[in-house]
Amino acid sequence: MGPNDELLGVVVHSGLVLCRRKDVVAALRRITAFPTGLVLDTVVLARGVHAQAAGRRRHAATTKRRAAAAAQREDEAAAQYDSEAAAQREGAAAAERHHALEQARIERRYLPSFDEGDVLRLGITTSAGETRWLDAYESTSSATEDHYRLEAAYWLSPTPIDGLLSLICAWPEIGLPETQTDIILADLAVRAAEAFPLWNAAEDSDA
Repeated sequence: MGPNDELLGVVVHSGLVLCRRKDVVAALRRITAFPTGLVLDTVVLARGVHAQAAGRRRHAATTKRRAAAAAQREDEAAAQYDSEAAAQREGAAAAERHHALEQARIERRYLPSFDEGDVLRLGITTSAGETRWLDAYESTSSATEDHYRLEAAYWLSPTPIDGLLSLICAWPEIGLPETQTDIILADLAVRAAEAFPLWNAAEDSDA
């Protein structure tokens, strides 16, 4: 899940290093506010052995996901066959219910594992003192023998009422320990409400 693609959000924060170690660094490029949440754009740079570790993680995760996708397609094809057979025995309505339940089980079975270690972990500290990890809804990466770059966008919803963000980032597999950074976003609710539809801007320019 992510922001409404037809809204232009408001940048409320930019340019902050989250964690830095020798030859590896994670930074927050910007925070963009929307009425329903925040987009957190991050970048990770690594070189030397840290870049090699990140590259190995990416390769292993990609191989695992491809294998999982192939297995999921096989399971879905088998479920469809069972559904068609059930329709002949029990009727279409019962078969549809059975297929929906089986499809949900298959999707849960093949959800990506959080500990694959091929992306920066980013989360917030809740009022209860627990860490709520966020999902990267989009990411791109590039790698050479000695350099690695990851850019990832995370979606946080709902928008924090008090504007206080306690961010937790970690990627221990490539040398970034868990680190907390506190950010205060003043007048966040007011600024988030300033996001507006892109189509409105296009219509104004055409007028």
